[in-house]
Amino acid sequence: MNKHVARRVIVGALSLGVVAATAGTSSWAMADEAQVRLVIGMKAGADTTAPMQAASALGAKATDLTAAARDALAPLGARTIKVPASRQSLIVSALRRDPSVAYVEVDHEAKATDLRPDDPVYTSGYQPEVDRVKLPTAWGTTTGSAAVKIAVLDTGVTRTGDLTGAVAGGYNYWANTGDTTDDNGHGTAVASLIAGRGNNGAGMAGGCWQCTIIPVKVLNAQGRGPYSDIAKGVVYATNVGAKIINMSLAGTANDSVLADAVKYANSKGVLVVAAAGNEGNTTKMYPAAYPDVVGVGATAYNSDSRASFSSYNKAGDSWVDIAAPGDVTAMGRDGEYYSGFKGTSFASPMVAGAAGLIKAVHPDYNAWSLQRALLASGRKLGSATWTKYGMLDAGKALTISTDRTAPKITSVSTPGQGWRMHGKVTIKAATSDDWSGVRWVDLYVNGTWVARDSAAPHEFTYDTKGKNGKVTFLLKVYDKAGNTGTFTRWITADNIAPSVSITSGPKNKAKVKGTVTLKASASDSNGIRRVELLINGKVKATDTAAAYSLSFKAASQPTSMKVQIRAVDNAGNTKTTSTRTYTR
Repeated sequence: MNKHVARRVIVGALSLGVVAATAGTSSWAMADEAQVRLVIGMKAGADTTAPMQAASALGAKATDLTAAARDALAPLGARTIKVPASRQSLIVSALRRDPSVAYVEVDHEAKATDLRPDDPVYTSGYQPEVDRVKLPTAWGTTTGSAAVKIAVLDTGVTRTGDLTGAVAGGYNYWANTGDTTDDNGHGTAVASLIAGRGNNGAGMAGGCWQCTIIPVKVLNAQGRGPYSDIAKGVVYATNVGAKIINMSLAGTANDSVLADAVKYANSKGVLVVAAAGNEGNTTKMYPAAYPDVVGVGATAYNSDSRASFSSYNKAGDSWVDIAAPGDVTAMGRDGEYYSGFKGTSFASPMVAGAAGLIKAVHPDYNAWSLQRALLASGRKLGSATWTKYGMLDAGKALTISTDRTAPKITSVSTPGQGWRMHGKVTIKAATSDDWSGVRWVDLYVNGTWVARDSAAPHEFTYDTKGKNGKVTFLLKVYDKAGNTGTFTRWITADNIAPSVSITSGPKNKAKVKGTVTLKASASDSNGIRRVELLINGKVKATDTAAAYSLSFKAASQPTSMKVQIRAVDNAGNTKTTSTRTYTR
């Protein structure tokens, strides 16, 4: 291990310098006697001079002698003093008897919220990366939750050392068994950085002490594996309840099977974190470069500088989202702890572990919310642009809020409310969201999910064939943070043709001349829209009155005519009479 001297950390409130004692009071206590800090609160309008002089005469020392110190508490009517511990009761009693004093209290201390573990690998200074990404600050709020499942898609995970009791379930896609033992060591090191049990007096401290690791073996003993197996692992991890997936692996190919697997995980609210790769150049690496994946670059040992091996963004690119230390101490598959694990493979799990802490504090956060918390809290690395959001700051990440405003369906252009319709119906909806953005719209028909559209403008086609009566469409819009809005519209489905018949007019095969009139009757349970006269398939006359009478001039038509009456109901269904042939 590379030994480094750990800087001394003081946990607690900032100490104030001791000011000079008021003349004539130093005889009350020995120089090394313990001092107690008190706050004196004055009644409204009271003068502080007399109480402070009385306290000074009894051995108290004012601690707010500067104007800045006095002005800070002046609106509260308060002053602060230090008194010898042996005279605390005497001085407090004297002050409380003063009619101008509202209260006298011990000036209690608050402690910084950092939680620094007692694990020897950390306390000996071998994990400076922990402090660099502000994990102790985060641990002051949470050390994780067993309910937060983080999948490690790697060479397997050996359940030893600080991972004892941290690993559950899992699958091996190389052997198609449940044996996920690590035959390389890479996966165990990654898992230890995510969830190595901290503050247990042994070993090291991982990022999310209480989180559960789901091991998914997708790489062989040489650390290699096909995209299809990795895609299987993503789907498996998503289906067994992982909320975060870490992939400390990378390839140059942008294959559909892996891209689709990542989309599947995202659609289920699962955050995917991936190593940016160790190419040391700007070549995009996958899955880190896929949309909605947190791509993690690496910094050098105990530094904010980019590690020479880390892939990085070129001008105009943003696929490397965030950085974390990439030269770290981790646990090997033998249960021992080693420094010098180098690569973006070991930066990625630091981000995944921090994501686990966020999920523990905010159980309702989905992938978008977790990603935003990580990226919005990133600590800027000076003017460096090789990573878009800078260095991981786990402490700040816990404080980042999410989008809680529901998206809206602003309009539905078709169909109209209560329309009578038949056959295929087109539903067009416009949407809006004021923050995270619309992810997709789902269509439910009579309470049953039918379809999803992710691209605006959102449009669905639904076939009402076989349905008659009221049909209710519910559109449910989701934003990227998981908020939802709904819109309901109903129509009357009518797929039953109307009835129609000719009640009077020339018979079939008749010779006609002059003005020819045909009368018809038509009916439908939802009403008739119109009745039409067809000659040789073309509409020659239309009637919308209840007693349908339609005429044509024989001289204006061909010598031979095929004549029909067609009824159109209010849903657009049609029925046509048998053909009558006329000549002139």
